[in-house]
Amino acid sequence: MDFISPEIRSTADGSATLVSPSTGETYHSLAGAVRESEHIFIGAGLRRCIKNELSVLEAGFGSGLNAWLTAREAAATGRRVRYTAVELYPVDPAVLNGAGFPDDCLFRQIHAVEWGGEAVISETFTLRKIFADLAETRFDAKFDVVYFDMFAPGEHPHLWSVDVFGAIAAAMNVGAALVTYSAKGDVKRALRAAGLEVTRLPGAPGKRHMLRAVKP
Repeated sequence: MDFISPEIRSTADGSATLVSPSTGETYHSLAGAVRESEHIFIGAGLRRCIKNELSVLEAGFGSGLNAWLTAREAAATGRRVRYTAVELYPVDPAVLNGAGFPDDCLFRQIHAVEWGGEAVISETFTLRKIFADLAETRFDAKFDVVYFDMFAPGEHPHLWSVDVFGAIAAAMNVGAALVTYSAKGDVKRALRAAGLEVTRLPGAPGKRHMLRAVKP
């Protein structure tokens, strides 16, 4: 397994994001990486799940920002979260020592978990990291919240397909929600074709809309 070393770029809220070396896409919004993640994944995803013990799937681990924010939220609320992340192009942890990334023990613990392994980070957060192509992944667990944070559908349409969303939907509990930054028509149609009920919500800073899709 090879790690990649993306370029670091500062965002408007002072946090950092990464730039894909192959496509030039940023991992998070330049309008604010933390603000985007908190709005979409924590606000519209995690906080809307009422369970005290829940399972989260992240499609696209990236810099680990979403996992870090989730672990912090779990610690603050006392909710127990089992977090699974799927990533085909893991980032070299050394890159994430740059300015703008969290400089704390929790962030380092998250990145110290080996790919293919699972670790108890704290009393409220367990992390499993899967090195795999999302399009070929079938899950052996059920999820209450899904963070769909893959690169843009226009560049990677196979990852935003009915087949991928169908496999994820099959692994979602009834009432579980998938949240994503994209509100494109093709994405909405693919989510609905996978059997999910789709709602368009206000987007994070810099974007008009996002999507939240619930398994009925």
